[in-house]
Amino acid sequence: MANRKLPFGYCLHNGQVREEEQEAEIVRLIFRRYADGASYGKLAEELNATGCPYAPGRPWNKNMVARILQDGRYLDSAEYPRLLSPKLFHQAQSARPDVSGRLERPEIKDIRVLARCAQCGEPMRRMRKNYWYCSNCMASPRKIKDEALILCVERLLRGLREHPESISPAPAAESENEAVRTAQDRLTHELEQAEFDEAAAKAQAIALASARFDALDSEDYEAMRLRHLLGSTKPCDGLDSELLRQIAAAVLIRPSGAVSLKLKNGQTIGG
Repeated sequence: MANRKLPFGYCLHNGQVREEEQEAEIVRLIFRRYADGASYGKLAEELNATGCPYAPGRPWNKNMVARILQDGRYLDSAEYPRLLSPKLFHQAQSARPDVSGRLERPEIKDIRVLARCAQCGEPMRRMRKNYWYCSNCMASPRKIKDEALILCVERLLRGLREHPESISPAPAAESENEAVRTAQDRLTHELEQAEFDEAAAKAQAIALASARFDALDSEDYEAMRLRHLLGSTKPCDGLDSELLRQIAAAVLIRPSGAVSLKLKNGQTIGG
C-alpha cells in the first residue's frame, strides 16, 4: 500500500506543491461536516462512499479524518497553499472534544447532570462543545451554544421565581375527588340536621380531613415545597445552580433546540 508523501489535498506540479482540486474539495467537506456535528466514524463512512481514497489502496478511517482536522497547514503555511477560510477552520476546531475534561462554562456541568431528551426522556450526551445528542431517538446531534442553553435555563428559573403561583399541584384522580365529595356531603348532612349531633358531626369532619389528606399525594407536597423555595430564594446574577438542583428533575432539550424544565412535582415549564 502506498504512503502519502504530501498532506491530503496537495500534489506536486513541476516541483511545486499545488492544490489537488478533488482532494482539496474533500478537505473542505470534512471541515464543514465536522463543524455541523458529524463524527469521525460517520465522516469515514461518507468519504469511502465518494470513491476518492485517502491514498491508493487505503480506505478512510477515523484516524485519517482526525489527522486532517488537526492539520493547521490547511489554513496557514509557507510551504502549502491555503485550502480553508479561517472561519471554517476555527468552526471545526471549536467543535473538537474538550479532552482536558474542563468546560468553558462551569454552569454546563450542573445542566449536563439534568439534561434529558424531551422526546423519550433518555439522558442527553454532550458530545463536544455546543453539541447535545440523544442516542435513542435523535438522528443527528443538536447544536446548542452553551451560552444560549444557560440563558434559557436562567430565564425559566427567573420566571418561576417571579411567579411561584405558576406551580400547580397535579390534578387529583376522579376517585380521590369522589371520596372528598362524599365525605363533604356527609358532613353537610350532619350539620343540617334539625337535632344537631356534635359527636356525629365531629366524626364526619375527621372523615373529611382524612379524605383530603389521602388525596394529597407527593406531587401536591412538592408543589407546595417548590413554591416556598421560590418565594424565599433571593435573586442572583447568572444561573442559580443550587436552586436548579433543588426544584428541577430534568432539563429537557427538544430536537428543535427548545429547552424546558421538568420540575420535581412533575410539571413542565417552558419549551
